[in-house]
Amino acid sequence: MKKSFLILAAASALVPAFAQAQSSVSVYGVIDTSIDRIDDGTRSSTQLVSNASRLGFRGVEDLGGGLKAVFGLEAGLNVDNGAFSSSTNHFRNSFVALTGPFGAVAMGRLDSANPTGSPLYSQRTKHLDAVIHDSGATAFGTEFLNMRNRVSNAIGYMSPTYGGFNMRARYWQTGPENSTGTGPGVTREQDFKHLDVGLNYESGPFGVGIGLGKDDKRGGLLANDFKDKWHIVGSYDFKVVKAYGIYGRDRYEGRPTTRNNVDFWMVGASAPVGSGEVVANYMRRDVQRDRAGEASKFQIGYGHSLSKRTTLYAIFDRQDDNSNVANDDIRVVSLGIQHKF
Repeated sequence: MKKSFLILAAASALVPAFAQAQSSVSVYGVIDTSIDRIDDGTRSSTQLVSNASRLGFRGVEDLGGGLKAVFGLEAGLNVDNGAFSSSTNHFRNSFVALTGPFGAVAMGRLDSANPTGSPLYSQRTKHLDAVIHDSGATAFGTEFLNMRNRVSNAIGYMSPTYGGFNMRARYWQTGPENSTGTGPGVTREQDFKHLDVGLNYESGPFGVGIGLGKDDKRGGLLANDFKDKWHIVGSYDFKVVKAYGIYGRDRYEGRPTTRNNVDFWMVGASAPVGSGEVVANYMRRDVQRDRAGEASKFQIGYGHSLSKRTTLYAIFDRQDDNSNVANDDIRVVSLGIQHKF
């Protein structure tokens, strides 16, 4: 954490110098803190929670001819105790990118906030509304739907939009967090390779996306390893209400007592109410390691906008991790405030 703090402090000090050389440099962030009451059926607790709070730096240089250089550096924050939130000393994203008539190319630690987006998770942010934040007790994008977002050692591409269509692709090798040495048999970055592709179409209030993902491992996949996935996601904005849904399948290297195919789906809607918005989502997912089990999640939340930057919110979330296991439901009531700067 000290290393991350020193890097951010140095970056803050250099912002005026950067500004002289760049077309623009900005400091931005989100402070999102809630009081959560959590009941898992056997005990309950009350916690102060920081929900994907962050501090970031973004710079853009106009190179002429429609070409721009972009960089980004974003760290997670635990607002409840003032610490940087990454347990592995990683920034949420750290990248350099070029954008132009060809689209965008980025390299580094990439997530949906970089110019190329995330092939799968950017389809979540486009079509599926979250109850204020897709994090903490209410997270579903990566945890429930496996819409892979934040990865290291990556190169991403986003095409220009033609006739409402565009494409995102991202390739990455797992590491360097998984690299532990150089001796025989030691895990190296190139031992794990991943590819995601997202195809997208948008026309007025209607949008749809198809997502594809695949993993490869040197020496072959092990028992219950993820193999590949597909999903189709879409939304339609009726103005008075936005309706959306997703259906997909993840494939695994299953065994006689586990699943090869894990199906999942979600339906939801959001609607403006007064000075805020109501969001409700329901989703189900097969349990990979239990052929008889199914996970489900229901959530409803209201966010009241005090301004364009500040929102008060209330959320109820109920999750059953396995329908084949008794008394494993988790219920959460969350009251919080989010401020963007």
